[in-house]
Amino acid sequence: MVERNSINTNITFDKSVKKDILALLGKDINEDNLIVEKTDLEQKVLTFEGEEISLEEFGGIQKGSEVFIKNNLVSLIKLSKKV
Repeated sequence: MVERNSINTNITFDKSVKKDILALLGKDINEDNLIVEKTDLEQKVLTFEGEEISLEEFGGIQKGSEVFIKNNLVSLIKLSKKV
């Protein structure tokens, strides 16, 4: 049996690379500056509250999912309670 140590990784990125990060994840930005699926620009991504999220609000993605997190205190508090 192989045991793996759990390592938590945090990546901090500058605002200027947000579009690059989203592109790597198969996402794009529509004309309203909302994050959408690159293959379907009508399909908006949602936060864990079920809200649409703009490029300015993008603060990260929850590990193991495609739940997008806004970069505000309320969203971070809600995330910390779910983890």
